[in-house]
Amino acid sequence: MKPDNTISSCLISCRNILLGGRSNENVLDCLEDVLANLDSITVASTKKIVGCCVLEVIDQIKNSNFVSAGMILNLIHNLPLDKTNEQRWDIDYFLSMELPTFLESFDEIKSSRKIALCVCGQLASQYSSL
Repeated sequence: MKPDNTISSCLISCRNILLGGRSNENVLDCLEDVLANLDSITVASTKKIVGCCVLEVIDQIKNSNFVSAGMILNLIHNLPLDKTNEQRWDIDYFLSMELPTFLESFDEIKSSRKIALCVCGQLASQYSSL
């Protein structure tokens, strides 16, 4: 699995299905593949964030919290998966647009505190010297 397209495609397609308030037989398999291929993600913070978030998304799908699971994937779907994409990635946009969008639905998202702290903690660790 190549991080630049297969993992990204999986996160986006699963997000789209889940935000529609449903799941299908391919969503869990796809997310399990992401977990099995975390080592192909070469940006340390993204690897940890995706691992944490995808485990939570799988749990939420099993409990039929589809929209909440989709909102978590929406938060992480544009994180850089490799060093090339990391150079182009705009952390300021993420912090000013994508994170606040997630936080606007804080009460609707199961485990939102856990996800927000994981994401912010990993990004602070990776990018605090910028």
